[in-house]
Amino acid sequence: MPRIIKDIKTYTYKQDSKNFGLSFYKFANIKIILIFASFILFFISNLNAAAPISNNLVSIKIDSKLLAQNNQNIKELKESLENELRNILKEIEIYKQEINKLSKQKRNLEQEIQYLNAQIRKTELEIQAIKYEINILNKRIRSTQKAIEEAENKINSSKINLTRAIRTYYQLSQKSFIEVVLAEQNLSDYFSNIVYLNKLQESINSQIEELKKLKQNLDYQKQKLEDAVDEQENLLKIADLKRNELANLQQEKNELLSITKGQEKIYQKLLTEKEKRAAEIRAQLFRLAGGVAPINFGEALKYAELVSKFTGVRPAFLLAVLKQESDLGRNVGQCYLTDPETGSGVNVKTGQKIERVMHPTRDVPIFLELTKKLGLDPYNTPVSCPMSFGWGGAMGPAQFIPSTWKAYEDQIAKIVGETPNPWNIYHAFVAAGIKLAASGANKQTYDAEWKAAMIYFAGSNWSNPSYRFYGDSVMSIAEKFEEDIKIIKESGG
Repeated sequence: MPRIIKDIKTYTYKQDSKNFGLSFYKFANIKIILIFASFILFFISNLNAAAPISNNLVSIKIDSKLLAQNNQNIKELKESLENELRNILKEIEIYKQEINKLSKQKRNLEQEIQYLNAQIRKTELEIQAIKYEINILNKRIRSTQKAIEEAENKINSSKINLTRAIRTYYQLSQKSFIEVVLAEQNLSDYFSNIVYLNKLQESINSQIEELKKLKQNLDYQKQKLEDAVDEQENLLKIADLKRNELANLQQEKNELLSITKGQEKIYQKLLTEKEKRAAEIRAQLFRLAGGVAPINFGEALKYAELVSKFTGVRPAFLLAVLKQESDLGRNVGQCYLTDPETGSGVNVKTGQKIERVMHPTRDVPIFLELTKKLGLDPYNTPVSCPMSFGWGGAMGPAQFIPSTWKAYEDQIAKIVGETPNPWNIYHAFVAAGIKLAASGANKQTYDAEWKAAMIYFAGSNWSNPSYRFYGDSVMSIAEKFEEDIKIIKESGG
């Protein structure tokens, strides 16, 4: 509107006998005055009016419920899943109490089986709880994706309509007043359209900016949800491993029950044969991550005890963390880096190409520097493959990525007295001990160790309640290792 008013105010007519006759000038001058007066009156009375405009403009109407992720069926399903999850978590707590009660007393054969069955059932419930959480997240992701698509469609529609509005506004505003006087039959329509176009243009601009912000927020939320699903998938693998371990222990106990034929005296006699049991424990293979050959439990214990002297981390706890890291997945130590530019690599066994083996800017330069310093072939040195998300590249039993190893390298060197090597078992034990001690594990309390295990796994996200299964699993393994160590010590091992 300011442009049109300015056009009218500054428009002057020059008397030019070559182009205009006197009669036309008088006629035009009178008409201008009348038109201008009528325009002022019209403008005042129509500030809040919206007259029809050109037919090739489409009206804009944004649904106020555009982003309400509120499909009733999805909402009801999510609520049902969440209720089921709460019930499962309550049942898990019941089994936890039973396990704690049984673990604090000397158990007979029947109670030992009950204890193991309770642990197995608790783990099965944990797995079930994780599955429910994944299902809930998937529902939210699908709902969010649908809202994102709707927002994008509305943005595109708004842009088209804005372009049409601007084009029409430009065409109308470019008309000279003479053209208006001579061409328009109804000047009120002309000025009404200008008022409406101004309002429409402001409205569409506002809508586009709002939708852009909403879309950015939705993209961010969608990414967060996808990350959460990936994390839950990782936890599901941990829970599956724990269930398998417990199933194996149950099989052992069932075999023991078969041997004793349910006779408590025979069972108690077997329990007292500590020296024999200690020898069996020492001979057990302790699997390690990162492509390193397994060692027996006795050797692993010696490394853990030595590290404990330097870091204050309890040996059983350190062994539990390393075992958990080794059991996290079959991908540990199963990849070679092949392309330092992209970070891609291949599977050690199959030669299949794998993307995201190592972060190309954060970790590859450090990895190349480290392997050169150690005299290793960087393209023939095993690192972890990526999970279903993120990057691989973790090295050795401690499963440090190159950038993390670099951060602790000087501290490791001070203890080992030589260039730290992630694939050296002792060096890896030292690295894990230092990191756990920095997270508070050297306090040797249950809560401090549990938190340190969570930080080792999830870093700054350690307090996420969905990760509790990792910490619980480590502490359960540590308890078993503590019993094994006690047997070894009491037998003079």
